[in-house]
Amino acid sequence: MSKLGQAYCGNEMSGLGDVFLMKDKVNEGTNIYAMVLEKASILLSLLIVLAIAWALNLPAWGIGLAVGFSLGPIVYGHYYILYIRPAIKAGKVSKRNTDSTK
Repeated sequence: MSKLGQAYCGNEMSGLGDVFLMKDKVNEGTNIYAMVLEKASILLSLLIVLAIAWALNLPAWGIGLAVGFSLGPIVYGHYYILYIRPAIKAGKVSKRNTDSTK
């Protein structure tokens, strides 16, 4: 990814820098309660993963792996829903299709 602030669809995901730039563009005027609820929803999702892993009677290392491997997709999914998708819809960032066959 050569330019920050562009959202990619296709085979390439947005980088962490892109996500934070989009978050700043969308987050203008967001109050503190919305930010706290965002973090609480991420923690609640991780708690649900923890409860499912515990209910399956996984060993401690299995529970740790389940929560650890789900951390990235949960956080990225929340950021996509809350920041990337609204920024693309509002036209604040450009959307470019990447095709791996070219």
